Amino acid sequence: MRADQIMTRNVITIRPEGTIADAAKMMLQHHISGLPVVDEAGALTGIISEGDFLRRVEIGTQKRRGRWLRILVGPGKAASEYVHERGRNVREIMTTTLCTVTRDASLGDIVELMEKNNIKRVPVVDEDRLVGIVTRSNLMQAVSAIADNVPGPSGNDDQIRDSNPLRKMIGRRSVWESSSKTVLFISAA
Repeated sequence: MRADQIMTRNVITIRPEGTIADAAKMMLQHHISGLPVVDEAGALTGIISEGDFLRRVEIGTQKRRGRWLRILVGPGKAASEYVHERGRNVREIMTTTLCTVTRDASLGDIVELMEKNNIKRVPVVDEDRLVGIVTRSNLMQAVSAIADNVPGPSGNDDQIRDSNPLRKMIGRRSVWESSSKTVLFISAA
């Protein structure tokens, strides 16, 4: 399967100049955990997620660092965190280093990207334009749709197992014997 077969096409987005209050309200209203950020031309410029709301001065969860630690992390990192914790616009707190895929990306590649980068969603782009998004929920829907169509074991599988002359049934125990070893399986049923 490919990204374009399972992706959400009508993606809810926000502009970089949008407020963080608007972003939070949209995410809550639509029951989503992240919003791609697009400019007027529809180009993907960032993503804002629930994680961006964890360290906020409004709720008293900003990082508290001692003086020595501030010196060690450097002024650039400290300044970036300050803006992120106190920013009012999406552009100030969004993630700009993005992991994206194209429409023809395999699900295996998408899952690997999600695991490697510890992310929950991957924007699907055509050049720089956002055309969809693949979330963990989309992957669960794909599994569910496919699992319903996978046939169960056939009668032949049971017949082969039950007619094997090396197998003996002893109560709830199955014993498989061969000339080299004996294997004992205990059934929970």
